[in-house]
Amino acid sequence: MIPSGKTNVKGEIRRRRPQHADEELLRAASAVFAREGYAAASVSRIAEAAGATKPTLYARFGSKEELFEATMRYHAEAILEQLFAAYDLATTLKAPDAIRAGVEAWFAFAKERPDGMTLLFGEHIGAHSRVAEQTTEAIIARIARVVDHYTERRGHPAREAAPVIAAMIVGTSVHAIRRCLADPSLNADAVSALTTSFIVAATARIDPNLFALAG
Repeated sequence: MIPSGKTNVKGEIRRRRPQHADEELLRAASAVFAREGYAAASVSRIAEAAGATKPTLYARFGSKEELFEATMRYHAEAILEQLFAAYDLATTLKAPDAIRAGVEAWFAFAKERPDGMTLLFGEHIGAHSRVAEQTTEAIIARIARVVDHYTERRGHPAREAAPVIAAMIVGTSVHAIRRCLADPSLNADAVSALTTSFIVAATARIDPNLFALAG
């Protein structure tokens, strides 16, 4: 679970029941933050996009910064659930099928929540987010466990190389999806298949003699 940030909202305001469902507010905030970046996004524009009012947003989230963090947590929890479900099945599959399931889970999340993908893994949002960092590290750690499983089964445990390999897999998936989001003419299914093929080929040919990374 991604930890919640602290809130400065007064208790009596915090207890007021919001007039709009949280998900509607967070999806509207996602669209504005992803499109305009953190600095340029205003609570007024987010409220307008949500069909709400600034007092409603401040009553529920307290500040623009806290709204941004809540938006990040909203997407972080979703992608971790989606990816981890795929990785939980990985050890029951052959390595290429496990990789395909993981890549397809990445692309499915991006298709369902392109704004969430941009917020969590984009480069130009303009606001530091502890949630984004924690999410990436959690995904890398989970993939590293899968890498450990398959390399141990081959008789060459990756050990300290596992998180590095996992980071490479994350980077490949993220950058492939960025290209899809930046170029709508690309067929996402074709890019997903290409990404899978690339990772399968790369991981199958890793020299196990390179696994010892500790000084």
